[in-house]
Amino acid sequence: MEILIEIIKYIILGAIQGFTEVLPISSSGHVAFVQEFIDLGVDNSVFFLIIINLGSMIAVIYYLRKDFKVLIVDFFGYVFKKNRTKENEKSYYYLKNVLISILPIIFVGYFFNLLINPFYVANPLVVIGVGSLFTATILYIVRNVTNSNINRDITSADSFYIGVVQVVSIIPGLSRLGVTTAAGLHRKLSMDSALRFTFIMFIPISIGSIFQLLLSAEFNPETITSSFDFSNYLHFIYYLSALAMSIVATYYALKWIFIWFRRGKLGFFYIYNFLFGFASIIIGITR
Repeated sequence: MEILIEIIKYIILGAIQGFTEVLPISSSGHVAFVQEFIDLGVDNSVFFLIIINLGSMIAVIYYLRKDFKVLIVDFFGYVFKKNRTKENEKSYYYLKNVLISILPIIFVGYFFNLLINPFYVANPLVVIGVGSLFTATILYIVRNVTNSNINRDITSADSFYIGVVQVVSIIPGLSRLGVTTAAGLHRKLSMDSALRFTFIMFIPISIGSIFQLLLSAEFNPETITSSFDFSNYLHFIYYLSALAMSIVATYYALKWIFIWFRRGKLGFFYIYNFLFGFASIIIGITR
């Protein structure tokens, strides 16, 4: 019975990571909230965080596999072929714009995180709450422009703007999806274009997040896997359960988010973020 309860705990955290990673609500904020408030007793090691983040990354790649295949094939066609097509050129510049969009968070994100971290360590729930309120406000502001934009071409200026705005999503509780999609809409991109660009950006950003986790452990295998017992087969079951649930939850959340955003149904998300944000702040202050 105890083993089953442990598996359920890991499944819960995998589900939270998966659902919230691709919805306009903060995944890191919700995982931290659950562990701070409910205390499932599940480890928060670097290895575990890498595992559940990897699950979301696998799901996003699989869901957008056709887009990634076209982009990669056309990109290399542009680089290595003499007779380049318009599709080759389009994919080349699209991926170049993805690179542009992640440059701000690469060069500024580390220092911004250092600035935020002392406040987060002092009172994580309050920081998560403030981030959620920011997310709610952003979604409320763009609620009426979700279907009015028709521009599908992303320029370098659009990419850089989205990348700069994306830096603030480092704040726990602030949704990267909500911030970057809103930034794309503000640049007059269509909802579908803004969403797809955000999720394609998600892959290099996730790789960067995993690198940061490894860096925090100084790339020391013993530190990274300090909570994982390789001699205990149950630990493999726990982690694989979290990984599998993260993949499944992320995949289905992706399907829903494209439907909801295309229909302009943001009301639930900004209301939820407002409620979650206020609840986190109140709990953080009164604890």
